[in-house]
Amino acid sequence: MTPPSPSFNADFAVFRDPASGAALRHDGDALVAPDGTRHPIVAGIPRFVPQGNYADDFGAQWNRFPRTQLDSHTGLPITRDRLARCLNGELERLAGKRVLEAGSGAGRFTEVLLAAGAEVHSFDFSGAVTANAANNGHNAALSLAQGDIRQPPYPAASYDYVVCLGVIQHTPDPEQSIAALWRMVKPGGRLVIDHYRFRWRFALPTPIGDAASVYRWAILRLPPERRAGIVQRIVDFWFPVHWRWKDSLTMQRLIRRFSPLRFYYPDLPLKDRAMHYEWSLLDTHDSTTDYFKHLRGPEAIRATLESLGAEQIKVEIGGNGVEAWCVKPL
Repeated sequence: MTPPSPSFNADFAVFRDPASGAALRHDGDALVAPDGTRHPIVAGIPRFVPQGNYADDFGAQWNRFPRTQLDSHTGLPITRDRLARCLNGELERLAGKRVLEAGSGAGRFTEVLLAAGAEVHSFDFSGAVTANAANNGHNAALSLAQGDIRQPPYPAASYDYVVCLGVIQHTPDPEQSIAALWRMVKPGGRLVIDHYRFRWRFALPTPIGDAASVYRWAILRLPPERRAGIVQRIVDFWFPVHWRWKDSLTMQRLIRRFSPLRFYYPDLPLKDRAMHYEWSLLDTHDSTTDYFKHLRGPEAIRATLESLGAEQIKVEIGGNGVEAWCVKPL
């Protein structure tokens, strides 16, 4: 008989109890802490947080759109280019390195990290880990868990790179999240993060400020089971308007005063109208159903990293807002 192909979570010994940091004992369908706490293993994935939490909308989103943003699906290097930029040109140095990925979603960055030859320990607070397992679970270099960014279920101070993109602004306390990630970086390792950027217009009501904030306020007051359907109806209304005037910057600016749509033409080289629609639907849902949405300027991010003792800090405006890279002192 042909032996089974290697797959993710081949070794449960890499996990740690989130509260104590202690090693865990594998006991059937659970990992057991020294104090007797049992962390269930569901579909091959250890679960260190309750199945229902503030990230449920994200989990539903990524399981609905599991491949939309994967480079292997689009045939475009959108994710790879973004990750390479955030890694400060060190993507090609990841082979054989241990990387902690916090907030993996459906695994768009996981895919690129694994392709670069890294050993990837990845986790997400939501049920999106199911989508990541479906996309990347064939790779034995992947360890995957459902866990909290404030208490990662992995050994502290043991990662060459800790990568967290598109996540910190959606956590209860960004500074607490950054500090928790910093604890995971080993001496000489790198912390790579990004964050939504603070702008005054986001604090102003439409039509002067951000229309999405008004829609988000209303959508979050709906029962969770209704939100995805409402977002789709909103996108189905506004997307043809954006697409009709896609080549007019003036009209796009006018439309965005009233539309919550995340519309990426011509900023992203997506192949056709259908792909633009799918990305708009995904990211409009993302931006109108997130329970937490924090904003920080580059100065605030730099100050947080300096307070942690980071060196060689690089903070720039780009991507989702603010991107940062730094080194933990030896």
